[in-house]
Amino acid sequence: MHFSTTALAYLAAAVMSALAPQATQAGITAFSGSNCDGDVGLNVPCDGSCHKFDERHSFRVDSGTGDHCVTVFVDPGCPTDGQGFFLPHQEGACQNVNTGTNIRSFTCAPDAACLQIA
Repeated sequence: MHFSTTALAYLAAAVMSALAPQATQAGITAFSGSNCDGDVGLNVPCDGSCHKFDERHSFRVDSGTGDHCVTVFVDPGCPTDGQGFFLPHQEGACQNVNTGTNIRSFTCAPDAACLQIA
């Protein structure tokens, strides 16, 4: 059985890819209580997408997934021209969201870089 150089290169790349450590996708879960208690929301990805935060008062980013920045918004839909608050360095601890106003939506960045608000 003979393999071409190209076939061996593809085989080596496939083996290396399978053995390489895979990055863990972080998720974030919001809660109705102030201390990550009460009704539990869905676990949604920390990928910069916008999610509802109505009737929620705390959240937790999955532990062991690195440093993330969560941005919370007063208005629904994560408006870039709306009022928001940065909550950087989320690494798995419970975060109470007591901003003095009702928070309606949020984004969780896939890393420590906070998403910009105009």
